[in-house]
Amino acid sequence: MIHSGRTVRAALFDLDGTLVDSLPTIAEAMSKALAMHGHQVAPRDIVPFIGPPMNVMARDLAHVDDATAEVINADYLRIYHHEFISQTPARAGADVLVRGLHAAGLTLGVVTNKVEAGGHLMLEIMGWTDLFSYVAGRETSEPKPHPEAALHVLRTLGVPPAEAVLVGDTEFDMRCGRAAGLAMTIGITGSRTAADLRTRGATHVVKRLDEVGGLLLGAGARA
Repeated sequence: MIHSGRTVRAALFDLDGTLVDSLPTIAEAMSKALAMHGHQVAPRDIVPFIGPPMNVMARDLAHVDDATAEVINADYLRIYHHEFISQTPARAGADVLVRGLHAAGLTLGVVTNKVEAGGHLMLEIMGWTDLFSYVAGRETSEPKPHPEAALHVLRTLGVPPAEAVLVGDTEFDMRCGRAAGLAMTIGITGSRTAADLRTRGATHVVKRLDEVGGLLLGAGARA
């Protein structure tokens, strides 16, 4: 694909809040995990903190040391994978977008701060496993916002950063994409405002996923 004189060969996506509407269930699971350790935090108060690896989020929400945060994170993963992940809906327009990009010949990858197994499971639930060539989780390389999160995937795919884009919904995604030197870093509003995303490095900001298709493929992506 050609965008603004550049060839775009690969599109990297965040999952939570970007392709899947998982923030409410993530918050519910984390709230339950925190409560098991005596920390009462309402799900609505957790949503704005979603973005970094969940052990980091647990540490910051509960004000505990790293070892305790890892224990909370282990309980969160058990609760989330057993009770909530299968209930996750795709974000509006996500299925059309990823299938359209794949059919157009773009290579697709996932760059998530989920554990890698959780990323694969989410793709399986959505029916997208065959559409994505690589899934990088928080333990695959450095987690977002470190640029290595995206660069590792691109090296594996054999695509230079200048021929790739990253789509995400948080400052962790924007900072990752900008630092990696990607052709475009596209922020989708929801958990963060347009101003937040632009300040943190977004080259483009959209409200809906079909706008991402419009940026990369033109109006035909909305069909």
